[in-house]
Amino acid sequence: MGNEFAVCCGVDVGKWAHHVVAIDTETGEVLFDSKVDQSEREIRAALSPLCAAGKVRVVVDEPGPMSRLLFAVAKDMGMEIGFLTPRAMAKAIEMYGGDIKTDRRDATILAEVASGIPKLVKAVDEKTPERHRLAAIMSHDRELTAEVTRSANRLHALLLAVCPPLEELMAGKKIQGGLALLLLERYGGPCGLRTAGRGRAKRFVRSRKGFGGASGAKVDRVFDAISEQTLVLPGAEDLEDLIRMEARRLSSALESRKTVAKKRDAILEAIPEAEILMSMPGVGAVTCATFLAEVGDVTRFPTAARLASYAGLSPKVRQSGRSVNSVTKPRGGNRRLKRVLVLSASKSILFCDESRKYYERKRAEGRCYNSSITALARKRLDVMYAMLRDGNKYKKK
Repeated sequence: MGNEFAVCCGVDVGKWAHHVVAIDTETGEVLFDSKVDQSEREIRAALSPLCAAGKVRVVVDEPGPMSRLLFAVAKDMGMEIGFLTPRAMAKAIEMYGGDIKTDRRDATILAEVASGIPKLVKAVDEKTPERHRLAAIMSHDRELTAEVTRSANRLHALLLAVCPPLEELMAGKKIQGGLALLLLERYGGPCGLRTAGRGRAKRFVRSRKGFGGASGAKVDRVFDAISEQTLVLPGAEDLEDLIRMEARRLSSALESRKTVAKKRDAILEAIPEAEILMSMPGVGAVTCATFLAEVGDVTRFPTAARLASYAGLSPKVRQSGRSVNSVTKPRGGNRRLKRVLVLSASKSILFCDESRKYYERKRAEGRCYNSSITALARKRLDVMYAMLRDGNKYKKK
């Protein structure tokens, strides 16, 4: 298979240094093999001599934050950039054999695969500044969401250890409510609440902004819950100190999510495609932002089927010899994108007649819930692709 590039440069990226191996695609000669510091000056000095040989492609195995400076320098020098998927890289390492794992070996494998089988190299999507900002914000939002979940779970466990009735009252996402966190931050648990008393707790809550007369009844329910337990469990006072700390941590994470959401919405207003996507039932700000951040320019996919494959929504066909064809769900694809598309599809059946009818038809065919929702997500992705390709908003049939 011919290669349009004169030089393929494999880079095993790292935090502070990369290992770079450059190969002449015509002769197989190694043109460069050395470690390069993670700095613009060092990267530029390593890549500059390669330009004399002709067209250069830089290929990495980790197209994430560690590669951003490398990509920026390579593009500034007129080079093409690409990457191998984790699965392709793992298969390549397996084919080369041996138990050695070094940066030099990985960089060599990247360069040789890019030189010998260029079809395996995936292009890096060139995002606009707004989409770069959106990708960074959504990455941070996912971290905050995970932190909220962890903190809420720890808070549930602590409350269960000191007063099960109180934990039951604040079950699920109720513990993330403003009143619940306000009381837990201030008083900790049953001991702190009893010491303060019902009246003082009510006055404290009403003195805070956003809590009116209805908050008094909620405080009463909290005191009714702790009154069901007369015993003070061992270590309760120490645990209540931890409850205060965890409640503050959860409040901080929730406030950070609100701040991030405002920034996300402001960026979406500046992207024309966002308005088109959000005209579709079931596509909210999170789904829209994740889609735009992960997909980038939809025109880089020649068909909706290619986009579905990238999202991990294309059925996987297995057939060998005289065996019966088997269609199973794919295990690859962009999991972040797939997750929001499936969640969006599951929500859409609640208020979108077209989605509901398609889902019910799949269930009537004998498919399970998950399979039907995945099929609906694929169908909706085809519509999203057409909307963005043609620049048209969603129209109900």
